[in-house]
Amino acid sequence: MELLCADIGGTNARLAIMDGLEIKHLKIYETGKAEGAVPLLKRFSRESGIRLPSKACIAAAGVVEGKRVKGTNIPWDIDCEKIQKGLDIDECVVLNDFEAAAWGLLAVDEKRLVRFGGEKPDPMGTRAILGAGTGLGEAILVHCKSGWKVLRTEGGHSSFSPRNRQGIELLVHLMEKYGHVSFERVLSGSGLWEIYSFFLLGKNSENEEATRESGQLDGPSRVTKLAKEQDEDALDAISFFLGIYGEEASNLALKCLPSGGIYLTGGVTLHLLEYFSRSPFRSSFEEKGRMSPLLEKIPVFVVNEPLLGLLGSAYRLMQQPG
Repeated sequence: MELLCADIGGTNARLAIMDGLEIKHLKIYETGKAEGAVPLLKRFSRESGIRLPSKACIAAAGVVEGKRVKGTNIPWDIDCEKIQKGLDIDECVVLNDFEAAAWGLLAVDEKRLVRFGGEKPDPMGTRAILGAGTGLGEAILVHCKSGWKVLRTEGGHSSFSPRNRQGIELLVHLMEKYGHVSFERVLSGSGLWEIYSFFLLGKNSENEEATRESGQLDGPSRVTKLAKEQDEDALDAISFFLGIYGEEASNLALKCLPSGGIYLTGGVTLHLLEYFSRSPFRSSFEEKGRMSPLLEKIPVFVVNEPLLGLLGSAYRLMQQPG
């Protein structure tokens, strides 16, 4: 069965024609350059040279309201009715992007999972997924009598709650700039740049100003580039970022007790994969006072699959049409 699937994030929009869980045609576009979902899908059809399938599942970075997604990290909303009329499609389902990623956990190849500590996961146990990319997404996958269900959340927008002096100083610094500071403000591509800039603050004002200007264009990738060159501030920023990542992963774990594991995804996550094993991520994940013994048992996996959202969109449409 051919399906039209899309995973529209804050940076990239991945569009595919799927045959079940197999990708037959794939194109990736810059989200910010698209005028909307319908023009983007029409361009995909035109450039692929094929007629779009009659069933579609569109996942996007935003809040789901019925048959619409109100864009949070994308510049426009998505409306199933407009997609069906504009593209002559019979069936359209919309998902939050991390709702799709959670469904993708049921379809991804286990070889794509990189494990960091914990015990063997319960295959029928609750799973939680979060991921740093353009923003910070979170969702929960639960097994019920009728099968698997995904609980979408907007947990990435909960308030950043540091637990050490350096984190508190970062919070104060960001509050002065933005007012409310969410975990997404810190655990995202722009957040990595904010941390790096914070570390430079007061060290060398001239360097900081030049770095700020260049970072407006390519901040996160610049930090990882500097880290590969053994830049001390970049390496410290990545380590600090991954420590906070561990803290928020454990916050999510305590709220849903995922015996099936915590799963990390997102573009920033994959770019930082090589730093996880020597970072404070796992120790930060486990340091929760009386709850530490519980967290020590929960396995954490990085999902090294950039097309997870497409797999999840296809899986959702196959399992629960309409």
